[in-house]
Amino acid sequence: MFMTIRCLIPLSVLAINCFSCNVAGAQDSTAIKQKKSTVIVPGTHVSMMLPDGFALAKNFIGIEKDDKTYIEVLDPFETDYTKSVTVFTRPVFESKGMDVFTYRATKVGSYNGKYAGMKNSAGYTKYELLFGDTNLSVMLLGHCSVNDAASAKAIEQAIMSIVYDRSLKVDPYTHTYFTMNDSTSVFKFSRRTDDAYKYTVSGKLKPAKEEGTMTITPFNMETQLSDKEIKKTMESIYKKEGMTGIKVKNESDAKINGYSAYESEVYGKIDGKETLIYQLTVSKDGKALLITGISNTDFDKNLVEFKKLAYSVNFKPADSK
Repeated sequence: MFMTIRCLIPLSVLAINCFSCNVAGAQDSTAIKQKKSTVIVPGTHVSMMLPDGFALAKNFIGIEKDDKTYIEVLDPFETDYTKSVTVFTRPVFESKGMDVFTYRATKVGSYNGKYAGMKNSAGYTKYELLFGDTNLSVMLLGHCSVNDAASAKAIEQAIMSIVYDRSLKVDPYTHTYFTMNDSTSVFKFSRRTDDAYKYTVSGKLKPAKEEGTMTITPFNMETQLSDKEIKKTMESIYKKEGMTGIKVKNESDAKINGYSAYESEVYGKIDGKETLIYQLTVSKDGKALLITGISNTDFDKNLVEFKKLAYSVNFKPADSK
């Protein structure tokens, strides 16, 4: 249930406005030699060959030639490759109307991987590489939606040229309008899921069930919401997800680093367990963040750590990302 709530809260907000390693090709093929420049993709542990005409993407994590020809990098994609790979199959792709012309097992250094190339009836070409282990999976998605054989080949070569360096320091706030400083809190950035940013104790991808977690969800506020509206909306979400005996405490307007904010603590039971949900909504110029912390144990201790991270929020200047 806790995972369910952590996943559903961000969706509900929208309703209110390792070792370095090279990708080897198929085990029975020779590696593609890199002839182009190699770049580190910001926000990831991935570097790859940058084909002629491509550049680092401006609005997503990856590289692009244009809005129809690009490679997106999801690092991490999920927390367990052995589970992710169960739907990375030829039948699954074919069920979506794709003609799979390439499908094979591969190795990414010490990681197992699967690689697929496919095309639809309109000439849209897509390449996917998935790799990892029981603690990590990484996905590369190559798109070429025009009948452009040269670009499609360049995308495939770039994907097959990647280097994954787990030791790289990653900036998770690439292409965001905010930053956080998790240096003083036990809650560290763990991963990005869609538009939600997950934080766990020590940044673990798989937190223990008894450990608290935090989530930051960016959203736009077309109109300024009152504290009462925020409270009513969030309480209805918690009730819908099975929280009972809800009591809201220590709610107040606040100024966090000069930004308008609303802060509260929600106490209740989920699946019979006493639960604390800390929430802070902070906004600037129509851009807003919902920061939540969920805990089933050590409420006082976790509340202190939740606030350490939450209070580090800063909005970037309007002209930067």
